[in-house]
Amino acid sequence: MDLIAELQASSLGSRLKRLSEMLYQDYASLYDYAGVPFKPIWFLIANYLTARRHGSITEIATALHVTHAHVHQVAAQLIKLGIIEQFEDPTDRRRRLLRLSRHGAERVAQAMPVWNAIRLAQEQIIAESGTDILAIIERLENAVQEKSIFDRASAFLEP
Repeated sequence: MDLIAELQASSLGSRLKRLSEMLYQDYASLYDYAGVPFKPIWFLIANYLTARRHGSITEIATALHVTHAHVHQVAAQLIKLGIIEQFEDPTDRRRRLLRLSRHGAERVAQAMPVWNAIRLAQEQIIAESGTDILAIIERLENAVQEKSIFDRASAFLEP
């Protein structure tokens, strides 16, 4: 019995969270298997800083469409581990920017083969599913951004 599946649309968030947890467990296992000291939660920020070289917490959060608090929390971990470092923005001394440290760049280089393997495996899964799940997820994200679940559901609660 899979109650979450039985609940259908009522459990969309729970199903996506469950899938996300399964994926993150596999990602962590792959890093361990490959002997790469990296955590799945670091992936987005490490990718951002690899591609863009530096950015503020606000810029990173905006680009990734995640909360400022999430980026701040993960960045604090990465700073503590010496994977990223803060520096003063040369154009605005009040602003702090983040970048990969030399140690962080080495970790990213170690992680890249794992990222590639994960991408290939996920492309395989998507192809086997026969559905362009990424396009579907994008449409769902757009629909929720256009009008949130709160706005939609609260309309059904009004007297």
